[in-house]
Amino acid sequence: GLLMSKTVLIVEDYADTRTMMRYLLQSFGYTVVEAANGQEAVEKARANTPDIILMDLSLPVMDGFTATQTIRKF
Repeated sequence: GLLMSKTVLIVEDYADTRTMMRYLLQSFGYTVVEAANGQEAVEKARANTPDIILMDLSLPVMDGFTATQTIRKF
């Protein structure tokens, strides 16, 4: 069937990696939201309600484990 536009939140502190992942996911029809650290991930997850989150665990400001625990409480 057709892929309904699903939203993916990419959480990665390296901009080059985020860019590569964004282009790949967008080429498959996904809507992509990006965050560069755990705190931003929490804010973007709350604002955008992504269908899936690709979370780096080693992040500045708030690590991926803490961000994931916070997001799961929504």
